[in-house]
Amino acid sequence: MASSSLIVSYVFLILNCFTQSFADTSEILNDNPEWKLALKKIEELQKTVKIQNDRIAMLEMQSRESSNLALTDLQITIKHQSDQITKLEARIQDFETILTTEENGPIKIIDPEPMSESNKINFSAKPKLVRKGRLLLQPTTVPVESVAFYAYFSTNIPASSAYHILAFDKVITNVGNAYHPHSGTFIAPRSGLYVFTWTIRLWGQRYHTTELLVNNIVVNSIYLRPENMDGGVTGTVVVQVNQGDDVLVRTGLKSTGDIISDTWGRSSFAGWLLM
Repeated sequence: MASSSLIVSYVFLILNCFTQSFADTSEILNDNPEWKLALKKIEELQKTVKIQNDRIAMLEMQSRESSNLALTDLQITIKHQSDQITKLEARIQDFETILTTEENGPIKIIDPEPMSESNKINFSAKPKLVRKGRLLLQPTTVPVESVAFYAYFSTNIPASSAYHILAFDKVITNVGNAYHPHSGTFIAPRSGLYVFTWTIRLWGQRYHTTELLVNNIVVNSIYLRPENMDGGVTGTVVVQVNQGDDVLVRTGLKSTGDIISDTWGRSSFAGWLLM
């Protein structure tokens, strides 16, 4: 029992000494200017960290808002492109139907049975017509096999880049509706021997090489450099074209300046089925 009391006394003495030592140390540190400076630095760093955390939170919020806005714009763009694709698919379906109708033949006259001369006369006035396929085009007096087009530029056009497709926008003739002014491309509705001709007008220091292509194959090319004058050049080809082939005119490797087309002279593109 006496031993236990002695141990407790020693512990109490040690704790008193430690408490007194800690109090002395704190008093010394509080009076130390370096310690005060360190505490001030710590407080400043804590404030800086808080400011940075607030800024990070604000930037994260702005980033989420920007992402949401970009996502909305992307969704609108995708919707617009989907609508365009649907319209183009519908046009392709219409073209395929037209081509199928032309291949099958638009009209066939059937004489069901032999008749007397008088009956034959009456019957011939009202022939029985059987149509194969679905006709989308309005009836016309022009034979289906006739194909011809002529178009020119309605105004001067810039064409300084190489391999730029020339879309002649003013259509004067388009028998068979095979020339497409928005793309500048003629798509052959039937196979045969075709004639194509194009004219390019330039003036001043402009110069151009232009090429006529059938299915991305250069068939003919022409070059003009008027050297401070007004000039024009024409190219012509006679070529076998298969049904569905595309024919167009584009600039060549050496091209700079506007192509001229006005009332004084037109830059134009024409073609027709020869046989």
